[in-house]
Amino acid sequence: MVAERVIERVIERHAAERRRLPLRRKGYTQKAIVGGHKVYLRTGEYEDGTLGEIFIDMHKEGAAFRSLMNNFAIAISIGLQYGVPLEEFVDAFTFTRFEPSGIVEGNDTIKMATSVVDYLFRELAISYLGRTDLAHADAGDMMPDSMGRGEREGQPPAAARQTVVDTDTVRRIASTGYVRNLLLVLDGGAGEERPVAGAPAASGIARDQVGKSGASEAIAVEASLVERVDVRLERAREARMKGYLGDPCEECGNFTLVRNGTCNKCMSCGATGGCS
Repeated sequence: MVAERVIERVIERHAAERRRLPLRRKGYTQKAIVGGHKVYLRTGEYEDGTLGEIFIDMHKEGAAFRSLMNNFAIAISIGLQYGVPLEEFVDAFTFTRFEPSGIVEGNDTIKMATSVVDYLFRELAISYLGRTDLAHADAGDMMPDSMGRGEREGQPPAAARQTVVDTDTVRRIASTGYVRNLLLVLDGGAGEERPVAGAPAASGIARDQVGKSGASEAIAVEASLVERVDVRLERAREARMKGYLGDPCEECGNFTLVRNGTCNKCMSCGATGGCS
């Protein structure tokens, strides 16, 4: 005798609600060339900085392929707005292989892609998820004066004076994808004003206390101050490219000493450190 068993299977279905983006939204546009084909990626973000939609436009493609890419972008956008995590799309579409593919031009971190879709989701993963493992180069490593960190190479930077900004105010006005999660709080303190080294008075630095406890501070630097700092950095970078050591000449006092064999030579007056 086989006893009859009645098994009831209960399936609960939760209707997902679509989270629509605001009518005026922020984002960024990235132009790149994948295997000789121009690709334009445009993103749309929610107020908290998360990705909510993408637009894809390509150059030198037929109407059928461009229509497919446009509808593919619409499908991805609808999925994001219904709560599908961006991580799922990244895992599903990276390393897909089809033409056009090859060398990527115009992107500072991605240099190769196995397909257009692979490039697109690499870009989104790097910009919105911080997936540096999908990048081929760091923007800072592309500068002519970039140097390694020696024994500290591969270790996360010290967060003693730099912490990631986590404020609703900054996220509403800045595109998370454009800055690629590089928003930093300098001299964040617990309720006390701290001067910033090398910064002018209150006219140059505007502090915004976040929360009632003042746990962190968002700093906005005037455009004139940023421009002056950029000029100094560019001059220092140019001096290093010319080979200047940064030491003053004993004869004329100019900082134009360069390496000359085992000694130094001044490019201004021609004086040497004892070598011919």
